[in-house]
Amino acid sequence: MQEGTVVYIVDDDVGMRDSLSFVLRKADIPSEAYPSGKLLLETLAGRKPGCLVVDFQMPEMSGLKLMSDIRSRCGQVPFVLITGHGSVPLTVEAMKLGAITVIEKPFHPQAFLDSVREMLDVVKRQKEMIEKQKEINERMNSLTEREKEVTELVVDGVLTKQIAKMLGISVKTVEVHRSHITKKLGVESIAQLVKLVVNSRSDSTKD
Repeated sequence: MQEGTVVYIVDDDVGMRDSLSFVLRKADIPSEAYPSGKLLLETLAGRKPGCLVVDFQMPEMSGLKLMSDIRSRCGQVPFVLITGHGSVPLTVEAMKLGAITVIEKPFHPQAFLDSVREMLDVVKRQKEMIEKQKEINERMNSLTEREKEVTELVVDGVLTKQIAKMLGISVKTVEVHRSHITKKLGVESIAQLVKLVVNSRSDSTKD
């Protein structure tokens, strides 16, 4: 179980909601069940859910419409889609919205549980990536403006002597800056420095 992650179940069938909630409760996985996507959205009030289990065919708002709305409001969220009539187009559309899998009724409780655990693993990895990126950003922000200038030039492949000339400082000063940079960023080589900065740049361009 991914501690702290609530699985939101959305299904208009009370029997199905109770059944799915029971399976998760037996597996010690926290969950909340809702009879409609509209009620879930009202309850969340703009907060981003960790993951969901949604039925495809529901009155007022289908499972995919719900996930589309959530995505437009707070980004892509992993989910498991349950349907009584699966098809390739439906599966493709669901995957584009962030579905981990599409489960067709009737299904075995263990198959459902396996899908949820897979989804929780995805949530865990996402959280780990966010924490890792946060750490990288904090390290980058610890650099002085001059150190940031030197870092960018080093990553762009500019040699030490050229950096010194471009910035109007001595080679020894550049080397001192590089020493401070490697210590602050926790890297031991130019290759590690380049990888860290490139990852930082890549994250800053994401939606």
